[in-house]
Amino acid sequence: MLVGVDVGGTFTDLVAADDGALRFVKTPSTPDDPARGVMDALELLACETGQSLEDLLPEVDVFIHGTTVATNALVERKGAKLGLITTKGFRDLIELREGARQERYALRTDAPEPLIERPLRLEVRERVDAAGAVREPLDEVGLDAALAQLRAAGAESVVVCLLHAHRRPEHERAVRAAIDRAGWTPFISLSHEALGREGEYDRLSTAAVNAYVGPSLKAYLERLFGELSARGVRTPVFVMQSTGGVLPIADAGQRAVGAVTSGPAGGAMAAALFARTLGFSDVVTYDTGGTTTDVAVIQNGAPVERVRTDVADLRIAAPAIAIDPIGIGGGSIARIDAGGVLAVGPESAGAAPGPACFLKGGVRATLTDANLALGLISPDTFLGGRMPLSVDLARDAIARDVAQPLGLSVEEAAWAVHVLATSGVTEGVRLATVRRGRDPRDFALLSFGGAGGLHAHAAARELRIPTVVVPRMASVLSALGFLAADVRQDLQVSVDKPIRALGPSELQTIFDGMEREGRVRLARTGLGSADVTLRRTVDCRYDRQTHAIPVVIGEAEPAALEDAFTAAYRSLYGHAHDTEPGVVDVCRLSLFGALPKLTLPRAAVLSSPDPSAAKSGEREVFLGRWTVAGVYRFDDLAAGMQVAGPAIIESASTTVLVQEGGVASVDETGSLRIGELAS
Repeated sequence: MLVGVDVGGTFTDLVAADDGALRFVKTPSTPDDPARGVMDALELLACETGQSLEDLLPEVDVFIHGTTVATNALVERKGAKLGLITTKGFRDLIELREGARQERYALRTDAPEPLIERPLRLEVRERVDAAGAVREPLDEVGLDAALAQLRAAGAESVVVCLLHAHRRPEHERAVRAAIDRAGWTPFISLSHEALGREGEYDRLSTAAVNAYVGPSLKAYLERLFGELSARGVRTPVFVMQSTGGVLPIADAGQRAVGAVTSGPAGGAMAAALFARTLGFSDVVTYDTGGTTTDVAVIQNGAPVERVRTDVADLRIAAPAIAIDPIGIGGGSIARIDAGGVLAVGPESAGAAPGPACFLKGGVRATLTDANLALGLISPDTFLGGRMPLSVDLARDAIARDVAQPLGLSVEEAAWAVHVLATSGVTEGVRLATVRRGRDPRDFALLSFGGAGGLHAHAAARELRIPTVVVPRMASVLSALGFLAADVRQDLQVSVDKPIRALGPSELQTIFDGMEREGRVRLARTGLGSADVTLRRTVDCRYDRQTHAIPVVIGEAEPAALEDAFTAAYRSLYGHAHDTEPGVVDVCRLSLFGALPKLTLPRAAVLSSPDPSAAKSGEREVFLGRWTVAGVYRFDDLAAGMQVAGPAIIESASTTVLVQEGGVASVDETGSLRIGELAS
């Protein structure tokens, strides 16, 4: 049995794959102790399979977990107390950043608050130059004094960022050895391990984020693994990473920065799986959960990646799937701003207290309250009826927070909230495609997350995207995507040389060295060499340019690289600088160790499109005006059935709205494909 568990801001989702059958459960998250939500989901799965948890867990062959623990610690600034050891003269680098504002033209915006307080940023005498030569040895006496000062100040994590440590890491390793000799056991984050390339601020910021979220994530994972082991899990537990790969718990705890966007990465991996299965080369996907909507792009069947992510004004310069968050989710709070204009999000009611309709003490109007007031969500079937919703409380919240200030009826106000949320999703999808030089009309739109299906068809119409795909398991697709992942290790080496100055075997030597180290790391997970595949990437730019672009190469020959760089640059920008020399900034190697994976089940397509067997009735809904929509049970819609809009398609964990003039067809995977009726 394969099990994937995703702890989100509002719900904890679990997907289990066993002998080709898929099961999923959804249970409220427990922010005070996320491990309890995981165990609740496992208990519910055991109950649905007619087993005790102690009987179920020994049957698990692969257990993959994604969590918001690291993300929440970062966004809420509730991480560890940090201390810094750095080269003399560089204590303020974390504030100076790169010498420019995050928002260059927002002159009145305060500078981001650094993660490390200035009194805990300590310098030591040492110097390694840009070529890796030691110009000044490490002052070990001064180092011991600085460490004693950090220890006395109660630092929980120590960040070590010494100048050019990526070229020669001996001094940073000596700092770790000194901490060990002192008998001190803080969380230690060395910059050359967090990021093995040039860019002092990038290395410092990435190492600091790692140290900030590391202790809480490591403690949580160890506590969860202890409970799982005590209840019968015998297999290694893997943790989803922002790259779409997974790492064992021990590695993931130390490499905490890699888990900051692990949940959305699982969604992107699931979207790639569906894209390949359904025959779509290019897909733009969005995941609307309780707090945010995460947009990702799938090109040629694989998620687009980036080498830098900014989260909460902090830079993480490490490989990750390119996911663009929008502050719109089911729990997003609707309000009238200081200018008298309606706004939805980014503030969210979260899991506690949640939307007003959840009956958990929430009183502020949210997107979920609006959709409930519009009749788009059934108060009786939410979470399979396990979580009743209050229409009266939803209407009261909308009336107080939106309708009365704007002089609208409750339905008109709720519709305004719904339309504004749809516009936010539309703009996020447009930006994710257009800014990469792609036309959204060339993509399919894949919607998932519990709240995504209510806005997908309208968003596609505005973007003129011809096909919308909503998987049957849309509300738990991130957890499903975990089961499409491999163990992944990423390594990188700075080069900073013109392509034409590279020796004939220089690139191959660099990649061979990274491959040896990567295979050693993968071997610690028990994977054999036959299970490993490689991906070589070279970050290239033209001379005098600042930013590099990634170029995936099959062979590590300079001539082949130059041709590949020119083609990649031309594809991205529509031209190439044929007379300018190309420069290699960084060589990166990704190693993938294969894990058992799920295969999406397929069903035979029925000859009859009649969906009447799945129809549960009709309901009045407000879509700018009151109208009657057919209501259908998602789980009873068989492959080949077609539903004409306006229609509501419901399951225990999600609701899909098919607009008037649209039609939803069920494909062989059980997914809805929504398009327009032929005129």
